[in-house]
Amino acid sequence: MSAMMTELEALEERVRKVTELVARLREENRLLAGEREELRAKVRALEAAVGKHAAADWKTRLKSLEEERATLLEERRALARRLEEMLAKLAVLEKAVHA
Repeated sequence: MSAMMTELEALEERVRKVTELVARLREENRLLAGEREELRAKVRALEAAVGKHAAADWKTRLKSLEEERATLLEERRALARRLEEMLAKLAVLEKAVHA
């Protein structure tokens, strides 16, 4: 019975860690969504200013913003993959405990 309690405590610790990871990923996702909205606003402002500035100036800035957005999206995808991996590991652990 003691071995089972040890396994359950270990599983509980893993579940706690996954819960913390999910909370952190949600917060990171919220921050990324906010940053995305800020970038969209900047892009809209740049588009509005196109007639006022030289084409080379706004194209460079727009390209920079697009690269930054792509980086943020890739980070978001990486976080989602990490979460899916953790959930898959948790499912395997739960099956092992219930087996």
